[in-house]
Amino acid sequence: MNFCIVILVLFAVRTDGRLSSYQRYRISSLTGERIALPMPDQLEWQAQELGVLIHFNLATYIENHDACPQGLVPPTSQFNPYLLSTDNWVQTMMDFGAKYAVLVAKHNCGFLLSPTNVTFPLNPSSKIVPYNYTVDYSPVKGVNILDEFIKSCNKQKIRTGFYYSTVTNNYLNVRQGYVQNDTLKEGQLNITQQTYSNIVLSHLRELWTNYGNLEEICLAPGMQDAIAKMLVELQPHANVFGGIGITTNSIRWIGNEHGHAPDPTWSTGTSADGGDPDSPIFCPAECDTTLQMFDRWFWGRHVLLRSLQDLIDVYHRTVGRNCLLMLDLTPDRSGIIPPVYANRYKEFDDFIRSCYDTSVRPSFQNSSADFLTYTLVFNAPASVDRSVIQEDQTRGQVIRAYTVTALLAISKDQNEWIAVATGTSIGNKKIDLWAKGTLLVLAVKLNITKTIDVPVLKSFTVHLCA
Repeated sequence: MNFCIVILVLFAVRTDGRLSSYQRYRISSLTGERIALPMPDQLEWQAQELGVLIHFNLATYIENHDACPQGLVPPTSQFNPYLLSTDNWVQTMMDFGAKYAVLVAKHNCGFLLSPTNVTFPLNPSSKIVPYNYTVDYSPVKGVNILDEFIKSCNKQKIRTGFYYSTVTNNYLNVRQGYVQNDTLKEGQLNITQQTYSNIVLSHLRELWTNYGNLEEICLAPGMQDAIAKMLVELQPHANVFGGIGITTNSIRWIGNEHGHAPDPTWSTGTSADGGDPDSPIFCPAECDTTLQMFDRWFWGRHVLLRSLQDLIDVYHRTVGRNCLLMLDLTPDRSGIIPPVYANRYKEFDDFIRSCYDTSVRPSFQNSSADFLTYTLVFNAPASVDRSVIQEDQTRGQVIRAYTVTALLAISKDQNEWIAVATGTSIGNKKIDLWAKGTLLVLAVKLNITKTIDVPVLKSFTVHLCA
């Protein structure tokens, strides 16, 4: 194979005929196909593999609801985390192995976890009032939870981000991004649509200015043009979940909250599913899911936790399928992670480390001259039950299909290679649990059967896991 000449296209035609700066690709001289190119920030984000999404807000203090029901504006006096410790949160993150953390700064109630200087006019009187539905009007007045969170994470070098919902704000009577024209319920304020847009942009400016560089920003849709301009100005390196069309560092949703990515899952494409290998947009997938059962995001009294075996399955269906796993982290009403929750996160990490931190080491390994075959050879029969492949995506994801074969140590034919795994997308990581179970092998071979350019691997390893 000949190495291709890179042609970087910074602008490509959008579906509406206009030019877009969010398509970065090169043309393969081998096949003539487009290969979507990643931004360095996207690759760094994807390589982290594990993160947490912290749900802690007024919804934590509401019985029998995972988020604020429509129209409900709980009084700020309910928010009273008397043992609040973001250092405690970070300890659990470390025990889980999370590399980054996103905190829900504002959720559906409208309650903000930090003080704010934002003021706005009421409708129709035009009286100017402060945005007083914040932590500064609660029993823990004077504590900026966002600032505490950032400081705790920085001490342990955990990257940080914020989630801010633009779609729902009960305090301001907003649903689906629009101020409602109906009777106000208790605690709600009457504003115009333009005022709401101004409030959102002012809050985002505070979030993106006061807390340093952010690893990830999670946004619900809305006000894309204004938000895109502000992102370039304030957080140009942030990876944006829900940022398709407003940033080159976009991340896409996988389409469910079960922690189950489809197989294959590609690093390219913009739809909420397994992606599209032919897309000119590099947009890796994030799989968000809960530790608690029944899709419960905020802490709930008497809510059961998912079993360790279920979480192990989630790991293989997310990280093992080229997807980043974002697992919910749920402080309780005292403001700390309950011990039983912390223990489950630690059990999960213990499995990952015991299984994948070490590999069954070969005595010899080589690759073919055309980079299509990689062989691991063992100096003694080795027990193996799975393989892990990682593709170097610096110049794009190019592998389209592969097989893994094994040379059995116990066989009538000493040259019998049997197929143990097949697949298509590799990307950041592909884990194949061998359908035949644990095998005694003398060698294992990765065969790349379809590629649109010269493939480059980061690693190919085999493992035996309890």
